[in-house]
Amino acid sequence: MAVKASPPFSYPEGDRWDGVSVELWESVADKAGLEYRLRPYKTLADMLEAVELGQADVAIGAISVTAERERRLDFTQPMYRAGLGIATRSEPGGWSTTLRSLFSWKFFSAVLALVLVLLLVGLLIWLLERRKNPQQFGGSVSEGIGNGFWWSAVTMTTVGYGDKAPVSLGGRVLGLVWMFVSIITISGFTAAIASSVTVNQLQTRIDGAGDLPRVTVAAVANTSGAQWLSANGIKHQRFDNTEKALRAVALGQADAAVGDAPVMRYILSEREDDNLLVLPKLVREESYAFAVANGSPLRETLDQAMLDILPTESWRMVLNRYLGQ
Repeated sequence: MAVKASPPFSYPEGDRWDGVSVELWESVADKAGLEYRLRPYKTLADMLEAVELGQADVAIGAISVTAERERRLDFTQPMYRAGLGIATRSEPGGWSTTLRSLFSWKFFSAVLALVLVLLLVGLLIWLLERRKNPQQFGGSVSEGIGNGFWWSAVTMTTVGYGDKAPVSLGGRVLGLVWMFVSIITISGFTAAIASSVTVNQLQTRIDGAGDLPRVTVAAVANTSGAQWLSANGIKHQRFDNTEKALRAVALGQADAAVGDAPVMRYILSEREDDNLLVLPKLVREESYAFAVANGSPLRETLDQAMLDILPTESWRMVLNRYLGQ
């Protein structure tokens, strides 16, 4: 059994190995009645080459299924689906960030939506009150709708000046409904404004894959992340492992690191590093599986055992324990 340290999928814990892939393998081996011993490798390339050359029967860890690897090896049933992510530094937002947020399209769209709702309610109350309550909602069309707009705004904000109030049955029913709807409306508006102002409190120079060609990028050599960067013509620095790539980003030697998103998130959570974050959007979705040699007789045995284990609640609990909900 070839294994490489790739927490939280596989990592040494004292004199034994632990992690998502290790626990799954132990269950698979028990169900299939397989005896085995683990042989550690330093790099993913060495581990996969050992399987390809017959020096190991199976490779486990954070092994993503790619077209290039599929040509050289065979893979079992996927055990987890995630993919490549981008890790970068976060920068605390200041007054300039807040001002940019206030003048953002999200902020203006929230204000515009609120104005349209107030205008609609103002129009309805004017139509219902213009004949029975001309003193408060009369005058020209523009004056009447303006008075209705004022009433809807005052009612929504619960200011309650009392200078305008509906007297018709329809107007009072609308007023009663608008009082309760206003609670939801003002809550939604407040949430939109808060989101607009605070969503960028942790600013990053990089918002997605489109920003990578103009910054310095780090990746682990001979991994799917490095292959993706090369395929897209993005120059990058190569490191021996994910920890070193993330350290380069933290020290400012690189602006971003591309690699397995769950692995990077796990490492950052263990380090409790608030200066680095993994962007929520994946660069590319990938499946993780065990690797075997092409034509390996173990493939069918492993697949049958995994199909029995993967749908169970106990396996879901294993994933939650290592990777969160």
